[in-house]
Formats: sequence, structure tokens, C-alpha cells
Amino acid sequence: MKICTKLSLISVALLSQLNASESVNSIQEMFSNGEVNGQIRLGYYNVDLDANSDTQSVTAIGGQLKYETASLNGINAGVAMFTAHSINSLSGDKDSDKFSDFLTSSEGSYTELAEAYLNYSIDNFNIRIGRQLLDTPLADGDDIAMTPNSFEAIVASYDIKDLGLSVIGANIQRMQGADAGYENVLKHSWMDTGDSGTNMLAVVYAKDTVEASAWYYDVDKSAKAFYMDASKEFEIYPYHHITFGVQYLSESEEDSSGIEGSIAGMMLDANYYNFNAMIAYNDINIDDSKTIFEGFGGGCSYTNMETTTAGAIDTDSSSYLISLGYSLDAIDFSLSYGNFEADIENNGHLQEVDAGISYALNDGQADISLTYVHIDDKIVANNDSDEIKVFANYNF
Repeated sequence: MKICTKLSLISVALLSQLNASESVNSIQEMFSNGEVNGQIRLGYYNVDLDANSDTQSVTAIGGQLKYETASLNGINAGVAMFTAHSINSLSGDKDSDKFSDFLTSSEGSYTELAEAYLNYSIDNFNIRIGRQLLDTPLADGDDIAMTPNSFEAIVASYDIKDLGLSVIGANIQRMQGADAGYENVLKHSWMDTGDSGTNMLAVVYAKDTVEASAWYYDVDKSAKAFYMDASKEFEIYPYHHITFGVQYLSESEEDSSGIEGSIAGMMLDANYYNFNAMIAYNDINIDDSKTIFEGFGGGCSYTNMETTTAGAIDTDSSSYLISLGYSLDAIDFSLSYGNFEADIENNGHLQEVDAGISYALNDGQADISLTYVHIDDKIVANNDSDEIKVFANYNF
């Protein structure tokens, strides 16, 4: 999962990368000047589940390999393969239920043609058709395992640079990735995003120290959702900032899907020298016998943590997050505490603590991270857990 504090800038960054390829003058140059890039990832995951006193683990190797052509008359294309394979000798035994499929699949591996798109850009307009990465509030990559989610979609955008505005429209048909699940080696799960897909329309503003965005999603035969966020950065003095943000998500059901509710939130994020601190709050309202939809991916609530999301309790509830961070050259330390509590008395609550350390090498060409997650569940008996995640990445 991801903690969303600056969705507007994330979305603008996504739009900018749609038109980032080199321009050439011939079909031959279009392919000869294309670029190959990717990532090799080594991952380890271990979870201790109190519910059945079991420890499950997996070690995997995989990553991404992508080729993107140069741009000819505004047209370019790209393809990318995502893959992951468990290292059996360093993983739990499948026969004794000690194996975790979190990083791979129930079969221990997957390989996907995760990106395959055609892109066209002219002036401030861009359209991309095919399998691609998205990073929007309710449809995002959520890169929490070996590879991110990707989507089959048509995405069009128009950028009004002088005003700091971008208008985005999309039709999203299917998604794949850890959030969609991997069934087995031969048939991976490309999950439909609604009976006939999802239509999306958004306006994003980012200029100077203000960011704001508004998003509308129509998930066919499931829900209509409206999301907005806004933030303002205040400079205390050079290199020291405080950012205040608010967000709101409202959903109404379609065809008796059972999705009906809202999430409201606010956050305060402060940077002082190498220190960072954030406090956040979300209030969740869900109609009786209904549920909340947090998106195709990690979701966008301020109090989302490594494992638990703001709507995890699935009833009227509230949550708060306190997060601290410290950077020392190429090393980052983080510590977060989240509390998620039902509004109904005696319905209980759950708490999550995340602690992490990461180290970047060669200006980000390689990095390694370790994250520890502890969940104390006072709602479901014997449902506490401890997780360890280790990732090493090499980017090329």
C-alpha cells in the first residue's frame, strides 16, 4: 500500500512521462534509437501469523524489461515484460503450507506482457492505447511486491502549462498485478475493472506551492466515485517546509453492488533539515450492510500503511497516522504508527507499526530496503501478524 500525500504531482509526473521519448525523422531511426531499460529485483518476505501459528516465507528474483521506440511524428510504442520466480531453496515448503505466494504466485512464478502500448503526442495533447502503468487515486501501480500493477486502458490528456492544469480522460478495461492476484503459471489474472470497464475523468492543478485534483470514476455496474484532494506548501525558511492537505472520496453503488460510503481526511507534513514528520487523519462512513471501494491498487487515503488501509474495518470508523523519517546521506529511516478504530463501542480496533530502512547506491541506480510490519488486531481474535520485507533493486 502507499501513503498518498501529493497525488497531484504524482499524476503530473505520470503525464510527463507519456511524452518523454526522443524525436526522430525515419522509421529506421524510430527503432534504432529506441531505449531498453528495466529493473532486477531480489525480494524476501516472511510473515508470522498468530491465527494458525504458522510462519510463511518466500525468496524471489525477477523484475522488469522494457523497450520503447523513439518518437516519429509524435508516434511511439513500448512493450515490457514483468516476471518473478521463487527461489525454492530459500523459501518455505509448499507441501507443509510454509510457502507464501505474496511475491510470486501459488505456483511460484509468473511472467506477464505487462505493457504493450501505442502513444501519440501533438503539442499539449497525448493519447496512449494498450497495456500501461497508471498512477491515479483509484487505479495505481501499488509496487509492493516484485512488480507493479499495470492496466489495459485508453488514456488521453491535455496539458495547459501556463495555468498549471491538466485534463485527463480514460477508459480502463483490465488490470494485472499483485492486487489482481496470480492464479497459476499458465493463466494469470487479468481482472476486469467493472463489468465493461471503468471510465475516468480528472482535472489536475499544480503550480507554485498549491496542488489540487478532482477525479470521477464510473466503475461499470459497481460504483460511481468522486475523489478530490488539495494541498498547500508553506515555506518556513529555505529548505524547511510544512504542507497541509485535505482529501475526500464519495461513492454510490450501481446495480446493488453494495458499495456506498465516503472517506474524508487531512494531513500535516513537516520537513526540518533531514527530519520529516507527518500526522494524518481519516474518517470513514459506510452505509449499513455496505462496503467501501478503495481502488484498483493501493488506494489513496492518508492513513494507509504497508498492510492496513483506512477502510480495513469495513464499517463506520476513524484512523490516524503518525510518521517520522530521517535521512542521512543515502540512508533513509522511517517509523510509522497507525490506529484504526470502529465507531461502534466495543467493536474493537487494530493497530499497525511500520519500521523501515533503505540505502541507495550510485544516485539511485541500486537500492536495498528492509521493512518490518507488526499488526495488533483487537477485532478478530488471534489475527495478529508480523511481517518482514526485504528488497534489493538494480535499475538499468
